Amino acid sequence: MKTIVMNESRGVMMLWIGITIAIMFFLPFAVAKLASECAGMALCMMLFLVINPLYSIMLGIISGKNIKKLWPLPIISAVAFLAGVWLFFGIQEPWFLIYASVYLCIGIISMLITNYIKQK
Repeated sequence: MKTIVMNESRGVMMLWIGITIAIMFFLPFAVAKLASECAGMALCMMLFLVINPLYSIMLGIISGKNIKKLWPLPIISAVAFLAGVWLFFGIQEPWFLIYASVYLCIGIISMLITNYIKQK
């Protein structure tokens, strides 16, 4: 029985890592390489100020439901974002570290709030 639960949580972890890589790593690639300059700027703002924070909240909620197994997901998300923007935008802008830190804080806070609510 313990093996089934362990494999199930590993499958959930791998699923969310795959989704995280798609959103935090490949979306910056799509914006940087496929969009024109004007549309690219608008898409970057949507990505940085809407999509990524909402995804960090959602990932934190998912992680908070099983905090013992899924706690690294917000960290993986922030690292994937940082790797994606530094690689695909071609500039190692230090402000991306701040964005990644904010996404990490949002994910951890929503994970802790979800865990707190679950325990009550």
